[in-house]
Amino acid sequence: MTTRSSDGEPACPVPAGLPRLYGPTPDTGRDSLWDELRERHGPVAAVELEPGVRVWLLLGYHENLTVLQSPHLFSRDTRRWREVVEGRVEPSATRPALSWRPNALYADDAEHTRLRAPIVAALSRVDMAATARDVRRIADDLIDAFIADGEADLIGGFADPLPVLVLNRLYGLPDGYGHMLGDLTRVVFSDDARRAGEAVVRTQQYFAGLVARKRRSPGNDLASWMLEHANGLTDHEVAHQAALINNAGHQPTTHLIGNTMHTLLTDERIRAAYADARLSVRELLDHVMWTDTPFQVLPARFALQDVRIGNAEVRTGDALLIGFDPAHRDPAVRRGREETGVVSGARAHLMFGAGPHACPARELARMIAATGVSALHERLAGLRPAMDPVLLRRVPSPFVRGLAALPVEFTPGEPRPRPTPAADPFPAADAGQEPRTGSDDPLGRLFAWWRSLRR
Repeated sequence: MTTRSSDGEPACPVPAGLPRLYGPTPDTGRDSLWDELRERHGPVAAVELEPGVRVWLLLGYHENLTVLQSPHLFSRDTRRWREVVEGRVEPSATRPALSWRPNALYADDAEHTRLRAPIVAALSRVDMAATARDVRRIADDLIDAFIADGEADLIGGFADPLPVLVLNRLYGLPDGYGHMLGDLTRVVFSDDARRAGEAVVRTQQYFAGLVARKRRSPGNDLASWMLEHANGLTDHEVAHQAALINNAGHQPTTHLIGNTMHTLLTDERIRAAYADARLSVRELLDHVMWTDTPFQVLPARFALQDVRIGNAEVRTGDALLIGFDPAHRDPAVRRGREETGVVSGARAHLMFGAGPHACPARELARMIAATGVSALHERLAGLRPAMDPVLLRRVPSPFVRGLAALPVEFTPGEPRPRPTPAADPFPAADAGQEPRTGSDDPLGRLFAWWRSLRR
C-alpha cells in the first residue's frame, strides 16, 4: 500500500456497471462473487452498496488487516465520507450501519478512547462464571420449549433469542424486554432499509429508557457501571454505548451458533471429530469463524488521504468496506485441513476485528456461542437436517452471513423439571417485575407498544 497527497494526480474514476451488494442474496451465498471480483480486480474492487452508492470492497486478507490496523490513514467516522461531505448521500437514507452515531465504533483517537473505556471497564466487571451458568440456563429453557416436538428451527427458536436474552439480563432487565430487543435488532440487520431505519429509532428508545431507569435505580449491570465510570459519559452517550454492545453482540453471535450447527450437520469429518472429543467447542468455533464467518462485510473505513491499495486508487474520503469473508477466502492465506477437518491456523480469522476497534466482548461472545452449541449437542439426540441443506435460504443482508432458518429433526425428549423459585440460585433479573408504563418510564411504554403488536 502506498499513500499520495491530496494534491497529487487525480484518482482513476470509479467504473460504471459495478457489482451490486444489494438485492436478494443468492442461496449459495456470495462466495463466487468474491472470487470473481478478486480475479478481475485483485485485492480491492469497486462495488455498489445501494443504487448510486459506490464504495471499495477489501478482498485481500492483508489489505483488510492493514486498514483495520491503520487508524492514522483510515477513519471510522462516517461524517468523513466524501459522498456525505459533498452532499450526494444522506446516510440515514442508505444503511443505518453507515449513519453516524455518538458511540465508540464511529469515533477516532481521543474521542474513541473516551467512549470505549467505559465499555471495556463494564465488561471487565461481568462475572463470567456466573454468566456462563446463566447462559446455560437460558439455553436449556429455549430447548425445553421444543424438545418434546422432535423438530425445531435452530435459528428462530434458539440461536437468535439466546445472545440477546443474555445481553438483556446483563442490562438487568426481565426476559420480555430481551425478546423485544431481539425483534428490533433483527430488523436493523435486515435488507429493508426503511424498516431498518424505524427499528433503529425504536432500539434507541429501548436504550434511552434503559439508562433513564438505571439512573433512577442503579444495579449490578452494564448500564449502571457505565453510568458511574470516571469518564463521565452523559446519559445519551451511555445509551449509545449500550446499544453498540447489543448491535455487535446479537446477530454475529446468532449466526456463529447457526453456522456452527450447520457445519456439524453437513460436514461429516467435523461432526465426527467433535463427537469424539478430538475437537473442542472453542476450536470448532474458530474453524467456523474462518470458513463461514457470521460477518461477511463490515462498514466501513474512510480514507484520510489519497492512497493506493492493491490496484485501486483510493481518494480522500472514499469508503472502504471491510471484507471478512472475502479475506478468509484469499488464496494468499488459504489454509490446509488438519486430520480433524479443521482449517489449520483458523484462529487467524478477522471475525473480532483488529487494531483499536477490535471487539472488547470477544470472550463473552465466544462463551455464549460455545455454551449454546454444547447445550444443543448434549440434549438433542439424533440431530439431523429436516430438509436438503442446499435448499436453505441465506439472510438477505450484504453484511451478515447466516441462515434465515435451520430446520432440524431429532429424537423427542423431555423438558427439564422446573425448579421452584426458592431452589433457583440465579433467578432472571427483575423476573417478577411487571413493566411500568407511566410517563416516567419510557422503556415500559415501549414494551407495552411492542406487546400490543404481538397480540
